[in-house]
Amino acid sequence: MNIKIASLLTLGMLGTMVFAILATAAFVMGALDLPTLLILTVAVNFFAWLFSPVINDFIYRIFYKIRFCKEEEFRQLDPELAEFTARICKENKIKFPKIGIIEDDNPTAFTYGSLPSNARLVFSHGLFVYLNPDEVEAVIAHELGHIVHYDFVVMTVANTLVQLLYEIYVAFTESKSKNGSSRDSGPLAVIGLISYIFYIVATYVLLLLSREREYYADEFSAKTTGRPQSLSSALIKIAYGMVTLESDVRSRRLLESTRAIGIMDPHSAKGVGMVSRLSGEVGKVLAFDFVSPWAGILELSSTHPLTGKRIKRLDDIAQSQGKEKAYDIPAIINNMTLDRGRLYSGFYLGAFIYFLPNISVILGFILSIFMGSFSYLFLSLGLSIIIKALYRFPRKTSSIVTLLDLMSDMYASPVRGRKVALEGKVVGRGEAGAYLSEDLMFQDRTGIIYLDFSSKLGSLGNLFFALKKVMKIIGQEVQAEGWFFRGTYQMVSLSSIKMGQNTIKSHPALWSIIGGLFFIFIGLL
Repeated sequence: MNIKIASLLTLGMLGTMVFAILATAAFVMGALDLPTLLILTVAVNFFAWLFSPVINDFIYRIFYKIRFCKEEEFRQLDPELAEFTARICKENKIKFPKIGIIEDDNPTAFTYGSLPSNARLVFSHGLFVYLNPDEVEAVIAHELGHIVHYDFVVMTVANTLVQLLYEIYVAFTESKSKNGSSRDSGPLAVIGLISYIFYIVATYVLLLLSREREYYADEFSAKTTGRPQSLSSALIKIAYGMVTLESDVRSRRLLESTRAIGIMDPHSAKGVGMVSRLSGEVGKVLAFDFVSPWAGILELSSTHPLTGKRIKRLDDIAQSQGKEKAYDIPAIINNMTLDRGRLYSGFYLGAFIYFLPNISVILGFILSIFMGSFSYLFLSLGLSIIIKALYRFPRKTSSIVTLLDLMSDMYASPVRGRKVALEGKVVGRGEAGAYLSEDLMFQDRTGIIYLDFSSKLGSLGNLFFALKKVMKIIGQEVQAEGWFFRGTYQMVSLSSIKMGQNTIKSHPALWSIIGGLFFIFIGLL
């Protein structure tokens, strides 16, 4: 549901970490002293936070074609949802957010800003295609929860503190005194080492904090609407893609009203997705987040909690409100028959492959030190990349399945792909509104799933595909063939997509293998 806010957070972290590396390099070379370095870090983060709404507005207008509308226009599009939003804002004493709409059937919603007074609330019209009105309100309430809780400020402060730990580590272990003698030993070096350990721990604490803010926003939505089950079913539809389509009067009215501003043609959509038709199967989908040994590893490095765990917490809130649980997950798991041997045998090998590039870098570095040549580092890294690519995409015959079949597979892996074929319709771009995105959102009779396309020409080919081919594919009935992966989100990495007599090939392993060969070549040199 918040894939874009997670992306913004991640990009912000990466950008400021790049700055941290450059700033500490300047410090080591004597261009900066430690106080100046720390002050500069705080200042850069402050200005990045302060101007982020304007910067992001520009980015989203250019690359996502977001249409922003004022409160009055939003009230004309959907008076009930606008009134609901206004009521929450009034109750929590925040300004009505700036509304942005993405013209894409891929359902998503997110918010950004620096303070509640300049927050933006963005959603795609796909939200109204697949969710019923109660679910839409629950999603909007969740996003408003981020605004009410000042999450923009909290995460900016936390990220700044993590950077400062890294810079203290560099300053106390790599700098030189004025006379050029090394200061990499003694009390300062010990403090630097401790700072580095804290920095490593803090990066995971930062992710943990992000996950806790998501739980906090979920709780806000559940208590504000009084309907925790609505957010649960919305999460199942958006995060898991578990939807079927049926008609709804209010959603059709909204789609009709948005037609006037070009958001979508209501005649191209059937209405609202209802999870209830799949309720007997959804329990199996939720169980993966509790029984799979991959669950802990996946969540550890994620900005969002696993969806199953969020739904369990929402069930607990529902129970505290005197309502029945939507999904009794412990009971569902107890009634399942699992092959524990198969579950863990695949996991151990998969986990080794998952971390293989990291392991190869460490071993290659050690070998390079002892053998006096960094060629071993490049050779081991290149070989590990090739092995991982070959493991991820096994050469097997695909079988026709549904999304429900895939999402009910407790033995699915984020590393080892399952060769599958899906029949259905392309409904939008993989990233809602991103016209430079070469990936697709696909729908079969049981749900929607992300399709990852990879051109044999690499990034240039992907860009050409995004600009010239994607719009011709959207709305078409297709057969998508590739490898299914289930991680923090599910996707099919395409090998081909067929439309009638036309077939478009995808090459997901090609550039990983080329990259691996490149490192091996460097090592041999």
